[in-house]
Amino acid sequence: MHHLRARLAAPLTALAAIAGLTLAAPTAHAAGTITCDTSGTMYFKPGVQVVPLKQDIEIRGANGSCRDSTDLGIEAAKLTANFSGVWLTCELGGGGTGHGTGVIEWSLSDGSRARSRLDLTFESNFASEVTISGQVIGGPLDGAKYTSHLSADLLRGGLKCTAGALFGGAKSIGYDGSLTVG
Repeated sequence: MHHLRARLAAPLTALAAIAGLTLAAPTAHAAGTITCDTSGTMYFKPGVQVVPLKQDIEIRGANGSCRDSTDLGIEAAKLTANFSGVWLTCELGGGGTGHGTGVIEWSLSDGSRARSRLDLTFESNFASEVTISGQVIGGPLDGAKYTSHLSADLLRGGLKCTAGALFGGAKSIGYDGSLTVG
């Protein structure tokens, strides 16, 4: 069978060249960028407090509308992600960073859904802004760069974080922002 394929490949390539066709290899991801609104909830375990503690973070997003300059027809996206061992305080971090994984569930214009897997880095700062960056490692847009900027102000929700220390601190907080792939 291998010999038959090898014998047919050269004539087919020559025929395509004569006809003016090019046989392109499939690309890893569609050209262009997708930018989506995102919102949802971050869950913290054991709970963010005034003193820095290592947190496991789960992000559960809601569907957000997208602006798609690719040929994929993406209309909405929902982010879920998990991070382990991120040092955080009530100011959402003081520079806490960590590694994790995630998934974007895409809603397409034809009514179907698709999923992209993500390899991610979580970074927080004193201004209660979170940046999540990384790369798509499977599914649509495989190999593309991923970035999101989320606003999640634990300091404003101070009672949960500071006064709630006796009850384990802030276990969750809402966020909003944007995500970009491409």
